[in-house]
Amino acid sequence: MTEDLQTIAEREVARVDSIVERMSVIDQDRAASLRGVLMSYYQDCKGFFQAGKYLQCIEAAFICWAYVDAGLHLKVFSVPEDMQDIFTV
Repeated sequence: MTEDLQTIAEREVARVDSIVERMSVIDQDRAASLRGVLMSYYQDCKGFFQAGKYLQCIEAAFICWAYVDAGLHLKVFSVPEDMQDIFTV
């Protein structure tokens, strides 16, 4: 059975919420710009969901996730060990 966009968007918002709540910034200076863009996409994700724009919500969630992944590679962010398997580091 194929999931509908709203269901997928709900799952992705919950995942991004968890990531943002649980990630830590290791290097404030180096992370500032990256975190700013990440948080902009995070707010966009939530706004798109509230507006019923589920495809845009999912896209923003994936971009948000990718910025966290980039920050992990740059060693400016960290996530708890139980979340590391959803990233490429």
